[in-house]
Amino acid sequence: MRIKKKMKRIYLSMPDKWKKDLMKIAIIIFAITFTHSQLFLAHAASSTNVSLDNDLYRDMEFWAAEGLIESQLLSIKPLTKSEAGKQIAAALDKCSAMETPSATCRNIRERYAKLFAPEIAEARNTETTANTFLKPLESASVSYRYLDGAFSIYNNEGIPYGDGHNAAIQFESNARLWKVLSFSIQPQLAYYGDAGNKNEGSEFDMRLQKGYAKLTACNLELEVGRDSLWWGPGYHGALLMSNNAQPFDLIKLSNPEPVLLPWIFSRLGLVQFNLIFSQLNDERTGSELANPFLYGLRLGIKPHPYLELGATHLVLFGGPERRDLSFEDILKTLYSNTNRNGQKTDSNQEVAVDFALTFPNIGNYIFLADGLKIYCEIGAEDTGFLPDRRAYIGGFALYKPFALERAVLRGEYANLSPNSVPDAWYDHPFYPMRYEENLFGHHAGNDSEDFFVEWSQDFEKLFYKLGFDRERNGFQTKTSTEARNQYSGEIGYRFNANSKVTLRYVYERINNFGNAANDSESNQFVGIDAMIYF
Repeated sequence: MRIKKKMKRIYLSMPDKWKKDLMKIAIIIFAITFTHSQLFLAHAASSTNVSLDNDLYRDMEFWAAEGLIESQLLSIKPLTKSEAGKQIAAALDKCSAMETPSATCRNIRERYAKLFAPEIAEARNTETTANTFLKPLESASVSYRYLDGAFSIYNNEGIPYGDGHNAAIQFESNARLWKVLSFSIQPQLAYYGDAGNKNEGSEFDMRLQKGYAKLTACNLELEVGRDSLWWGPGYHGALLMSNNAQPFDLIKLSNPEPVLLPWIFSRLGLVQFNLIFSQLNDERTGSELANPFLYGLRLGIKPHPYLELGATHLVLFGGPERRDLSFEDILKTLYSNTNRNGQKTDSNQEVAVDFALTFPNIGNYIFLADGLKIYCEIGAEDTGFLPDRRAYIGGFALYKPFALERAVLRGEYANLSPNSVPDAWYDHPFYPMRYEENLFGHHAGNDSEDFFVEWSQDFEKLFYKLGFDRERNGFQTKTSTEARNQYSGEIGYRFNANSKVTLRYVYERINNFGNAANDSESNQFVGIDAMIYF
């Protein structure tokens, strides 16, 4: 006790500058201890990411529902290809132990074991890891979009398709150097036809959709470049971070492989984090401050093979005349939930916590399905203690309903209209949570609710989806509530493990369009995609 009092007196007697420096040192020591808790263990070489539109994420949920994998943290995306190889290897081992492998196992063997063969080999034996390689063409895709009317497109990385004919060609290249450096570029050539490019007024647009470099050492990864993120367990949307907006130009620090922390912290189970920093150089209008900074932190833990927990924190801050922030100012800005309108430490903050619980192999107990996943994300704005103005997402997935192999029934509901301040979410006079005109949270926006249901099934070659989405906007703040109903159908065919073609049609009916009474609109969407992996 005397030692504790003495240390307190010493600290209080220190000059303010020393206190600040001591705080910096403490934070650095904590970060190093956390991220290097397994410093001397073997980890995968530097690896590029699996794109968020890859079927792998949806299928990995299916594998978890069959008990084929247990160490995945799917609420933090994207995964690295090395982590994907590790999970596929684990699933293959479980499949090999079965007397009669399931249809899911056949799909893993015939498709993913081929697509991720190098990563699986590295996961099984690190000595087989290629120090350096170059893949000029990892994948290529051609897509066509026809939009009849102002159709609502979301979770599409902010690609600005317009009314009429649209087309795009996209490919991905990647490389690795000396096991510790990896690179990926994903350029896109788009044709906007009748609409023209919204930003440039041209029919054609050549852009770097994604591209980044990574430095990886001891399971600590530094990524610099342009990339998309998805934080949270939602399938149809996420409260804070989704791929609804264009990919960010960012710096990201993470541990690509979930790890067990030392000492008593091992009881938390597997732990993974993402820490990002970006500057949003898009167009801002009115009182909105130009070129604000974006800070984000995502933490996920897995205390049980069937349970995943997560927390997310986003802060938008800075801008003109708000650049000269000291270290103490930054801490105050990021970790205080007090409104400071007009001050340089003002910000827009959002936080969320979530869980995902998977019950595998429950067919012996209930007739309805062989596997079940339930999840929830609860978010709050930056005022109050605890933060209030809450929004939430809740959903479920039934795997193999009615004993139908490789079928999934999903349902998801989102409410972004807190009773206290219905239009609080994402909106802010200086720092609205959007990038290039698109929200990077849930596409429905503030004062809205969204109900989504989807049935999907895969066969050996053929796959299809049927979906319905109902979105209501302004139901607490507007005299007339806008209601959007989308009816969607998708069918596709896989020629082999490396190539597929997909056809999609969506009909959209909007009542009280723009919250104007009795103003209705009907829109249509037709999409064709061809994809090949090399």
